Amino acid sequence: MKEENEERSARRPRASCALGRNLLRVAALLLCAAAMPAVSHAAARFGTRCQSDYQNGWRDTLPYMWNRCAGFNDELDDTDIKVFYWNLHGGKPWFSWCDACGGGGVDDVKLFYVGTHGGATNDTNARLVMWEQNTRALSNTDSWRFGNDGFKAAFLAQYACETMTNTDGMLWTRWNGALKGGLQMVLGSHIKFWDSTTTDECGEDFADGLQKGKTVKWAWLDGNSDWWEDQAIAVVASGDTSTDQCHSRKDGITWQNYPDFGRLRDDHVNWWCRSRIDP
Repeated sequence: MKEENEERSARRPRASCALGRNLLRVAALLLCAAAMPAVSHAAARFGTRCQSDYQNGWRDTLPYMWNRCAGFNDELDDTDIKVFYWNLHGGKPWFSWCDACGGGGVDDVKLFYVGTHGGATNDTNARLVMWEQNTRALSNTDSWRFGNDGFKAAFLAQYACETMTNTDGMLWTRWNGALKGGLQMVLGSHIKFWDSTTTDECGEDFADGLQKGKTVKWAWLDGNSDWWEDQAIAVVASGDTSTDQCHSRKDGITWQNYPDFGRLRDDHVNWWCRSRIDP
């Protein structure tokens, strides 16, 4: 079974805090600072893997990826525990058989942030591009299963194109294995994420929203909205007993309260629900 709750936006995405830092620094920072009080919580583990260039130029360079990932790290490690920040050289095993080897896999942390090229259309896999030529980590083929091993990841955040698409009705085929391990939410894009000078602070904005107690859903949707580039942003959560329960998880989980929502695994994952923002 499936349930979708797609949140569409016909307007241009609102200006993020990145606009204030780049063009109206003082005024916008005051507005952003006043938006929501800080939230204290026990520090949690997070890790980051990103890639900007690719072996033999087999994929286009993403020149702003390092800024985006470093901004995410620098913001979130003010309150939480950065376990690793690595590139995607030899990265494929960290999404599959070595996702909890203790060296930088998805299940070595509670929140795993990855930035690279992505894809999914006309394939049963969500695909994340590695550095090595013609190498991708594949959600279905590589049997992704997160949230059941090591430190048991709760969130997989992907600054990568298209991995959350459902234009072909294959979203659940691509993601049911990962979610049935106990992962609470998958974050990404259903069409395009852009790599440009106006998006290099999206990682920092996402982390800032998490710290301030926004729901993970809105920290991702708001944090990746950009004043210039049209972003297509999506989140997916799992549910057990009903579509209402699935939506309550998707709409209520924060970086501070996620342990209260518990893990759903295997036969207890009977629903999925998605929110998205269209460009």
